Amino acid sequence: MPAPRPPPRRPPTAPINKPKPADIPIPQTAAELPAKYRPAATKVTLLIVALPVAIVSSYLVYKRLYLGEDRRRFPAVPNKQDTTAVSELRKSESE
Repeated sequence: MPAPRPPPRRPPTAPINKPKPADIPIPQTAAELPAKYRPAATKVTLLIVALPVAIVSSYLVYKRLYLGEDRRRFPAVPNKQDTTAVSELRKSESE
């Protein structure tokens, strides 16, 4: 029985000259990004901002329409005439 052949040798690969991490500039703002990445950065930012707003508002509308929950109401803010009338009333009571 003949001896098994050794696996073929691969030719040596050329060393890859990767820049060191300290040599790669890290963009701090969207304006510093390369031009080809700016549209993608805009879309990602839009998604990060809009998605939570859409999820929460959809949930609130769902609760109102299907679960019958009442709309949240904020206490009425008195207008300026009411506040001046109240302050005058307090002054007259204290005298």
